[in-house]
Amino acid sequence: AVISSYDIQMHLLERRPDGAQLRAVDGLLVGEPVERFSVTQTVFAADGQLLACILDDAVHIYDTSSKCVVQRFPIPGAVAVHFSPASSYLVIYQKAKPSGAGDEKNLTVWLLGSGKMLFACFQKTFSKSVWPTLQFSADESIASRVVTNEVHIYHLDNSVTRLFRLRVPRVSTHKISPGKPFFVAFIPETKGQPGSVRLYDVPSGTNGGVSETEPLAHKSFFRVQEVVYEWAANGSAVLILGSSEIDATNQSYYGESTLMFMRTDRTLQCKVPLDKEGPVHDAAFSPRIDEFVVVYGHMPANATIFSSIKCEPIYQLGAGPHNTVRWNPFGRFICLAGFGNLPGDMRFFDRKADGKYKLIGKARAACSVSAEWSPNGRYLLTATTAPRLNVDNGYKLWRYNGELLQHVERERLFEAKWQPAIKSTYADRPISPGRNMRDNPEIMGRDNAIVNNTSPYRPPHVTSGSGNFSLARSTAEEAGPGRYRPPGALKVNLSQSAGHQGPPGASFVDSSVSKNAAKNAKKRAAARAKKSMC
Repeated sequence: AVISSYDIQMHLLERRPDGAQLRAVDGLLVGEPVERFSVTQTVFAADGQLLACILDDAVHIYDTSSKCVVQRFPIPGAVAVHFSPASSYLVIYQKAKPSGAGDEKNLTVWLLGSGKMLFACFQKTFSKSVWPTLQFSADESIASRVVTNEVHIYHLDNSVTRLFRLRVPRVSTHKISPGKPFFVAFIPETKGQPGSVRLYDVPSGTNGGVSETEPLAHKSFFRVQEVVYEWAANGSAVLILGSSEIDATNQSYYGESTLMFMRTDRTLQCKVPLDKEGPVHDAAFSPRIDEFVVVYGHMPANATIFSSIKCEPIYQLGAGPHNTVRWNPFGRFICLAGFGNLPGDMRFFDRKADGKYKLIGKARAACSVSAEWSPNGRYLLTATTAPRLNVDNGYKLWRYNGELLQHVERERLFEAKWQPAIKSTYADRPISPGRNMRDNPEIMGRDNAIVNNTSPYRPPHVTSGSGNFSLARSTAEEAGPGRYRPPGALKVNLSQSAGHQGPPGASFVDSSVSKNAAKNAKKRAAARAKKSMC
C-alpha cells in the first residue's frame, strides 16, 4: 500500500533541565515522548536521521530511527558540533584553554561510521554567529575555513587534504554556497579604508600553495562592523546584511544596517532598493528560489517581495509591527511576525499561482523567542525559552492560517524544535477546503483567545500602556498586501477622494475651473443665500 506523505509521523524535540525528549506529533497534537536523552545541547543532521547530543564529557550520536547510540566520542568540554550536508563528517569544537594553543587542538573533524579523526587545529575564539568555522560544500567534495589573511580550501575523500590557500587580506568571515561551490567573504573597514564583501569561485589546483585569484564581484561600504549571509537554495545569489552598532545619523538606538545583493553569474551586484528609512530587520530567500522577502524600516516596518533575478520589488505584504519572516519549506506559506520587543503579532500569507499573496490568518504569539515551520509545511512551532525568558516557558503549535492547535506549558524550557526530514518525504499541498480566513472585527488575545472589541474608547495615555495604541501599527491602507507601488504612487488627489467630506454646507472647488469662474460662482451662491434670508 502507498503511504501518503500526510500520514508520515513527525517529531519535535524539547530540551529541559533534566535532558531532552523526542516527542511524536500525533495528528495535530504533540504526544508522549518516544525517547529521552541526558544532554546539555542537541544538533540534528540535515535529514534528521542522526542526532548529536553534547554531554559534559562526551558527544553521543543517536540514530533517530532505532533510538540507539551509534557512536561515542570521548571529548570533554565540547561547546558546538556540526554535521556535514550528507552526514559523512562531524565537526566538534572544544572550549579553548586560557593558556593558549600549545599542543591542544580543539577543532576536530571526524569520519562518521569509522570514528576516525581526519583533521585537527587550534581555534582560539568561538562565536555562534559564524559557526561552523569549517564549512562544507553541498556535495562534500571540499571544505573551507578562514585563517589570518587567508581562506584555506581542503579536499575531502575520507580524508582532509589542503588544496591551496586563497589570499584575502584582512578577511574576517566567509560563507560557502549550496550547489556549485562559491563563497563570499567579508573584509572589515580599517584606518579609513572601506570594508567590502567579495564573491569568489573556488579555484582549481592541488599544489597547496597560495592563490591570488581575483574576486568575481565585490561591493565596498563604510559603517559596517559585521555581516550575515543568506544564500539562495541553489547558490545562484546571496544576500549580505551588514550592520553597525552605532547609527551615524542618530536616528536609531539599535545602530544602522544595509542590505546587498549579488548573483554568482556576475550579472548583478547592488544595494537592495528599500523605499523606507530605518533598519533591515530580516531577509530570506524563498525555497522557490526566484523571490526573496525583506522586512525593513522604522515601525511599522514594511515587508516587500523582491525578484531574485533583477533585485526589483514586485509585491508588498504590507506594513506592521514585524521584525521576523519565515517561509515554509515549499515557499507556499509565509509568516510575518514581531518578536523580541514587539507584542508577537503574526500574519500568515498564501502564495498564489499568479504570484500574488493572500492574507489567510492572523494570531498573536506573545513572548515568543523562536518560530519554525514543520517539515510538511503545515504547522508553525513557536517557543518561549530560557535563558532569554525565564517565565511563561513552553511552546505552541499553529496551523498555517494562524489557528492555535496546542499550547504546552513548561516550568523551564531551553529549546523546542522540529526533527528535520528528507526533502522528498513530504509533498507541497495547498490550503485545505474551508480553511480560508474569515473576515471579522475580533482581536486576537495573548493565547489566541478571541477578545471582543466592545469597550468604550479611552485615550492611550489613560491606559498606562495596556491599550492597543502603538507607533508600530500601520493604517489599513499600509497594512494590506498588493502589487508593489513606489512611495509616490500612494498619494491620491484629495479633490477627488474627499467626496462629501467637510463641514456642513461646505463645497469643494474643482481645480479644473478657472479663477474668475470660481469667484463668480461664489458671488452667485452668496446672493442666493441673502435672497433666501429676506
